[in-house]
Amino acid sequence: MNFYLNRRAGIISVLVIVIGFIVLYSQATTPEDTNLTPTPSVSVREANIVVTSPKSGDSVSNPITVTGKARVFENTFNYILRDSFGKKIYENFAMADAPDAGLFGDFTVKIPVPLTATDNLTVEVFEYSAKDGSVVNLVKVPVQIDSAKTSTVKAFFSSSKLDPQGLCTKVFPIERNILKTKETAFISLTELLKGVTTAEKSSGYSTGIPEKVRFNSVSIKGGTAYVDFDEALQYQIGGSCRVSAIRAQITETLKQFSSVKNVVISINGRTDDILQP
Repeated sequence: MNFYLNRRAGIISVLVIVIGFIVLYSQATTPEDTNLTPTPSVSVREANIVVTSPKSGDSVSNPITVTGKARVFENTFNYILRDSFGKKIYENFAMADAPDAGLFGDFTVKIPVPLTATDNLTVEVFEYSAKDGSVVNLVKVPVQIDSAKTSTVKAFFSSSKLDPQGLCTKVFPIERNILKTKETAFISLTELLKGVTTAEKSSGYSTGIPEKVRFNSVSIKGGTAYVDFDEALQYQIGGSCRVSAIRAQITETLKQFSSVKNVVISINGRTDDILQP
């Protein structure tokens, strides 16, 4: 009878060879048998939000185009632009184009850059936890604006002084200084949705567009501007006069550009049943 002792990873195996037969006997060791500590298995968790553009340190233009993919609750994520002091200067939310729950979806969002924010900036893309509202899956991307040159665009509003009769379709331009941009239609709509300033309000200007309205997209094709808004555009807007004013503000803001002859307004892709008095 021969004995072969093998101690490996806390197991003693005794190989007993008896008259041509092999018997394998294994026994777990007691704590006194070994000082080895088990190594836990480590799984690398894939990030739920991935920003593919811009890259850290990139020079970007106004607006900042952010692309990536997200796997988040109800496909909804938030994004913030912070200045060099960490102050939040813009925040919005969007939805990833995921085919089903629990899967990644691509996204593209545009962030308008305020005139004063020309130093180092940080783009943050993240999710608010459905459990407690905390920030989760945060991605930070430091960027720099490529140019501090400025220009102007117009946003159109109603005016009690310029239109004392209160004609619903009459709207008037206010010039807004902006960081120079190639996407003038996008930035002009951003300025329109800001509403009137305190000084402009004191001068008789007003807006019929409700607060917190977001536009999903704007594009110009063959002389027609197509602009899509969210449901907030028609939330609690009673009266045909206000509806007419909203349409006029959007239409004239986009028609300031020579490339735009017509404007089609939609809400989440719908055109037929929107902005009813």
